[in-house]
Amino acid sequence: MPILPVAFSIMASFISAVSVIGIPAEVYMFGIYVVYYYVSYPIGAVIASYVCLPVFFKSGECTVYEMLYMAVALYAPALALSAVTNMSIWTSVISVGVVCTFYCTLGGMKAVLWTDLFQAMLMFIGIFAIIIKGFSDIGFSEVFRIGYEEDRIAIP
Repeated sequence: MPILPVAFSIMASFISAVSVIGIPAEVYMFGIYVVYYYVSYPIGAVIASYVCLPVFFKSGECTVYEMLYMAVALYAPALALSAVTNMSIWTSVISVGVVCTFYCTLGGMKAVLWTDLFQAMLMFIGIFAIIIKGFSDIGFSEVFRIGYEEDRIAIP
């Protein structure tokens, strides 16, 4: 498989709907302190890869955290789908689950890889569209002035 789709697939796996929806809310509520997360995340990932991952892999067990994460990773896009389409939340959860199960079963790992690539492209397009729309509505300097006045961009 080509390196670029694999790299985008890995990135899309780490940047889930939870991140795309949750991190802007965190920055809005608490300011840009979330930057500490991005600084410490690679360090924690390396430590977990060499210390914790071998233990989990040898045990063959699924952890409670994996179950909770999968529930949230299924619920977050279903919540967004429900808000946009006026579907009930349960219908959205079932729809998202069926679509994911369907493409994983039919296409295997290649389908997951190409779907992750498509997901990553959609996330980037959506994020950049929101940023461009925000800047075009009120202006580049106004965005930073408001962020500065509301203490959203100050890094301690």
